[in-house]
Amino acid sequence: MYAINVWQPGGRQNSLLRFVAISLACVTVMQAQKTPQRSGPASVRVHGQATLSVEPDQVQFDIGVVTQATTPKAAADQNATQSNALVQELNAAFPSASVKGINFSVNPNYQYPRDGAPTIAGYTASNTVRLLLNDISRLQTVIDIAVKSGANSINRLTFTLRNENSVRAQALAGAANQAQAGAEALATSLKLRLGRLLTVEEGQPVVVSAPREVSFEKLQSTNLTPISAGPIDVHADVDLTYEVAPAAEQPGMKAPSAPRSPVKR
Repeated sequence: MYAINVWQPGGRQNSLLRFVAISLACVTVMQAQKTPQRSGPASVRVHGQATLSVEPDQVQFDIGVVTQATTPKAAADQNATQSNALVQELNAAFPSASVKGINFSVNPNYQYPRDGAPTIAGYTASNTVRLLLNDISRLQTVIDIAVKSGANSINRLTFTLRNENSVRAQALAGAANQAQAGAEALATSLKLRLGRLLTVEEGQPVVVSAPREVSFEKLQSTNLTPISAGPIDVHADVDLTYEVAPAAEQPGMKAPSAPRSPVKR
């Protein structure tokens, strides 16, 4: 039996390249088969959440003082007089409260005639006095002082918590306890044993949902309608990952016997 080889230009070189490529591929496959696949311990990931509803124990007032005059200085001076009187009255009534002025400004008031350029008709000075009070029961007193001192409005009345960090910690602890209870329930139902706690993650930042804000655009009466602040909701999420393993054999249970090999005759 005869074999006939037909020579072609570059044929020997191409055959050599194909042989090298096939050899490298075989070596790679053999190495991959010999290398053991590394994997982490078996684990279970559980989620827990908790929401605490707490009553606010702090209130913040933003009291607006607005004055108008024909010149910027007159408007600013008049505003300073009324704002200082308001601050003094609040400090006298609430010595331990925080009182400060914020957002002071003086702006021109323009008139826009049908024909011609706008003209300045006067100036408006605005100031906001912020009061942080720890006694919510004295809302009416604050309103009385604001009206008598010449304040024009309460831009924002917000209910808050004095010790917000403590409530956040309680919400996180509740979420963690729920996640742990879930992990234990899963392990029991699946006949697994919980091992090490591998990871602890806060699912999302703790959310503090404040109650509604209240505004009084015009302070014309000292008779304040009762305000219901409502609770503040503090929500937390926690994710826990536990290492798991098959549960240990319980006492009194017999392990199944191994199948017998057939006897060769």
